Amino acid sequence: MTSTLTRRITLLLLASALPVLVAAPAGAEVPEGWSTPEDVSLLQILVVVAGIPLVLFALITLAVLLPALTRGEKLLPSTESKDQWFGGPGGSAGELEPAGRQTGTTGGASGSW
Repeated sequence: MTSTLTRRITLLLLASALPVLVAAPAGAEVPEGWSTPEDVSLLQILVVVAGIPLVLFALITLAVLLPALTRGEKLLPSTESKDQWFGGPGGSAGELEPAGRQTGTTGGASGSW
């Protein structure tokens, strides 16, 4: 029991420490021959992270909808259509069960083959 618990705790600790150990070189200093980069402002971050994707989304949406709008097509479905039962009978509810059919001889829990 305790050996299983010890193995699980050790595995959990190793799994949580591994990303930190692998990412350690990312915290290195800038080499001496390189220039020091300027700090990035919050506005620049917002433009890159949120602004550019929103502009791309708007352009793609416009590129998809513009041809239909120029042809004069409606983009929203019409609510004037009748309700339909796809694959069902073509008539009224009276046509669901034919009059000549006899029920009760087979089928259900008392059916026989």
